[in-house]
Amino acid sequence: MTDIIFINPPLTLEERYGKLAEAGSLEPPHGLCNLAAVCLRENFATEIMDIPAIGLSYEETVKAVLAKSPKYVGITAVTISIHNAGKLAQMLKSADSKITVMIGGPHITALPEETMNKFPSFDIGVIGEGELTIIELLKTLNQKQPPDKVKGIIFRKNGTLVTTDKREFIKNLDELPLPAWDLLPGMKNYRPAVASCKKLPSTSIITTRGCTGKCTFCDRSGFGETIRGYSAEYIINMIKHLQNKYGFKDIRIMDDNFILFRSKITKVCQMLKQQKIKISWSCLARVDMVNPDTLKMVKEAGCWQIAYGIESGSQQILDLLDKRINLDQIKKAVHMTKKAKIKTLGYFMIGNPQETEETVNATQKLISELDLDDIKITFFTPYPGSKIFQTAKQYGAFNEDWRKLDANLEPVFIPTGLTKEYLIKMQKQLLREFYLKPKIIMSYFSRLNFRQAKSLYSATKSFLRYTFGK
Repeated sequence: MTDIIFINPPLTLEERYGKLAEAGSLEPPHGLCNLAAVCLRENFATEIMDIPAIGLSYEETVKAVLAKSPKYVGITAVTISIHNAGKLAQMLKSADSKITVMIGGPHITALPEETMNKFPSFDIGVIGEGELTIIELLKTLNQKQPPDKVKGIIFRKNGTLVTTDKREFIKNLDELPLPAWDLLPGMKNYRPAVASCKKLPSTSIITTRGCTGKCTFCDRSGFGETIRGYSAEYIINMIKHLQNKYGFKDIRIMDDNFILFRSKITKVCQMLKQQKIKISWSCLARVDMVNPDTLKMVKEAGCWQIAYGIESGSQQILDLLDKRINLDQIKKAVHMTKKAKIKTLGYFMIGNPQETEETVNATQKLISELDLDDIKITFFTPYPGSKIFQTAKQYGAFNEDWRKLDANLEPVFIPTGLTKEYLIKMQKQLLREFYLKPKIIMSYFSRLNFRQAKSLYSATKSFLRYTFGK
């Protein structure tokens, strides 16, 4: 008998990426792996079902869960998948009402009461960081005690919702065990975006939690505004484990700003070189936090790509988004990175509050001026938990349907003065202008190996169908 099964609910690549599904990535569920690891350490019989990776239907998922006879099921969900999680919970409760269904993840953290009211099959919601909460909660429930004193949850009691005190953030992440990657349905079931890896097989890790940024479009409710991270020793242990056990040759570090802690990054780079760990890696960074010395150091330690959140070529838009960067910093960071012989990936958004044709043209101009190797252009999306979520309608029309709130899909926010059709047209145009340049085409052919050819072929077909409408 299984104590708890953690589930990533059914969500197809088409639901996640729309018409660019073949170019999208499928990442391991990092949060579930962390939760499963602490449960295993406390001797709970634990399993993970990552349904997007194994492709089960709702009915097949329910059947597989019931075959394990779990006491508890913990489902994770972002906003776009919360309806999927709710449907799965309802089917599980209908099949076996004795199962306690928990919901965790970014969406319940941002909108706990609204989510619990909308989906009555969720028995308990875990708010925020879940590792300490899940252990205390499972022990309390096993002892047949009410969970009133378990911090960081929302639950049903006599027909009403009860929210307990906020759970404190984990200060020392090194106290956590390595993520339970071995419970996933084979690491080879996951795939990176073709622009995000240098070698295959490739996987992603997260080494910090929290963000000091103030961007109005980001939700910081889950991990807070203070950055906490694993030590350099822990990070190296993660990398070596993934390399030695699973054979990964490339690591994508998904932290919002991996470059922030200079002393730790220096130590990581030193350990990679001293221990002769041959692995390529990439990361994200803020444009105002890189310098030539740091870039030289990470390049020598195997870093091949850095992604920057540029967002817009209009200073007015950057200021409204509270990015706290300027165009000169953007240009300088990209130039320095290229000079260090590191590939650059620029993230952009269109359809921002106060966006006009002139500000979109400014973004178009900036993309043409920057010597970027890759770009990603998404639609501005006011996510639950973000500052702009509450005020978006002051700046335009906002479709708040949770099933549509993903920046990779069609626009859900249309700034005053623009249209949905214009935003889609400009996204396609910007992508075509960038990726059909001979320089970019040749860059892809020069850096991709035979193992990546199939992914590149599928991504290219998806890109051409979307951007040309065929």
